[in-house]
Amino acid sequence: MSESFLANSNNIVHPDILVIGGGSAGIAAAVGAAETGASVVLLEKNAILGGKATAAYVSTICGLYYRSNDPIVRYAVNGFPRLFAEKLQILSGSSPFFYKNGLRFLPYDHFAFIQLCDEVVQQNNVRLYLHAHLIQTEKDDHRIQKVNAIIHNRPITFHPKVVIDSTGESVVSRFAGVDIIENGTYQAAAQTFVMTGIATNDEQKLCLSLLRSVRKGIEDGVYPEHYGMLSVIPGSLKLSRAVFKLGLPLEVRNDLSEITRLQLFARKAVAEIVDYLKTYNNLFKNSLLSMMAPEVGIRTGPCNVGKTVLQKEDVMNCRKVNDAVARGTWPIEFWIPEKKPHLEYFALNEHYDIPGRALQSATVTNLLFAGRNISASEEALASARVIGTCLATGYAAGHLAAGAISGENYEVTIATIQRLLFF
Repeated sequence: MSESFLANSNNIVHPDILVIGGGSAGIAAAVGAAETGASVVLLEKNAILGGKATAAYVSTICGLYYRSNDPIVRYAVNGFPRLFAEKLQILSGSSPFFYKNGLRFLPYDHFAFIQLCDEVVQQNNVRLYLHAHLIQTEKDDHRIQKVNAIIHNRPITFHPKVVIDSTGESVVSRFAGVDIIENGTYQAAAQTFVMTGIATNDEQKLCLSLLRSVRKGIEDGVYPEHYGMLSVIPGSLKLSRAVFKLGLPLEVRNDLSEITRLQLFARKAVAEIVDYLKTYNNLFKNSLLSMMAPEVGIRTGPCNVGKTVLQKEDVMNCRKVNDAVARGTWPIEFWIPEKKPHLEYFALNEHYDIPGRALQSATVTNLLFAGRNISASEEALASARVIGTCLATGYAAGHLAAGAISGENYEVTIATIQRLLFF
C-alpha cells in the first residue's frame, strides 16, 4: 500500500485525491482517478456505499440509455458506467425495463448494488473509510489545503492535492465558504419501502389494484388523501415482493430541521399505508413490510458554482460542446408535492453534453464536483441528477483530478475521457 494512504502517528494522510461521498458519482470518481495510478481516499458517511441508490433504495438506474422506440437499448456512454451497469444487471438478474414514451431504465437488486460498490472500490486500490464525517476544511485564496474528518469517532486530517465533492449537497464548498447555488425549496422527496407476501406476480394487476384501493380509501375517508402519490416501482415485482414509492406531500425546504421532519413524516406514513393495505386489499392480506429505506429520497439540493453552469436550454436543445465529459439522456423530471411528476422531453435518440467546466470550481483550483451537485440550474439538474449520468460525471471528475495533478493539458485530459466513455 502506498505510504500516502497511511495515517502517521498524528492521524495525518496525504492522498493525491480525496473523494468525499461514496454514492454512484463518488465511486466512479474514485475508480477513474485510481486507474491513472493516483493514490485515492474515499470518505462515506454511511456504513454502506451507494449513496441514494442504497440508502434511499432508488431501485432503478435512469440515464443509462437513449430514449428511443427501437427494440434494442443503446447506451449513452461506454467505459466504466456501462461495465458497472452490465455487471449489476447480472448480479440482480434483471434487464432494461421499457417504459412509456421511449424511456428505459435498469431495475436492480439492493444488495447486489452494495456488493458491486464494495468490489469495484477494493479492486481499484481505493482507500475507503466508512462512517466518515467531514467536519472542517481549510483553504487559502484559491486552494483547499486541509480537510478534517471524524472516522468512527476518531479525528483524521487529510492534505489532498485535489478534492472531489460527490456528496450531492455541495458539502465541501459549504465548509470551505465557497459560493453555492441554493434555492428556498427543492423537488418533492420520496420514501421507498418493500412488501413481501403479495398475492400476485402480475405487475399490471398489482398496480391497478393499488390504484383502486387508494382511490376508494380516499373517497371513503379511511385513507389520507395526502398519501395519494403511492406507486409500485416499475419492474420491481418479483416472487411476490415489490418495491413501493410514496411521494411525500411536503415541500423540501432549505433549513436545518428539514431532513428530520421528512424522515419522521415518512416513517409514520408508511406504517399507516401498510396497515390500510393489509386491511382493505386482499392482495396484501398476508403481506409484510420487509424493508423501509433508511433515508428519504432527496432529489436535488444545493449545487456548486463551476466555470460554467449547465442550463435548461442546454438540456432541451441537446447542446453539444467540445469539452463534453458525459451525455445526458433523461428528460427534465420535476416532482411537486401531491402531483404527478412533470416531464419535459427532448428529441428521441438524442443527448446533451455535460461540459468538463461544469465539474470544475469557478474559484478553487483543486476542487471538482460530480453527481447531483455539479454546476447546474435546478431545471438542468432535474435531468442530470439520475444515477446513470452520475456514474459518468463521477468517472470524468476522477480523470480531471488526476490530469490536474500531473499537469496535463486540459484538452488532453478531455480527449482521454471522451475516448474512454464515448468510443
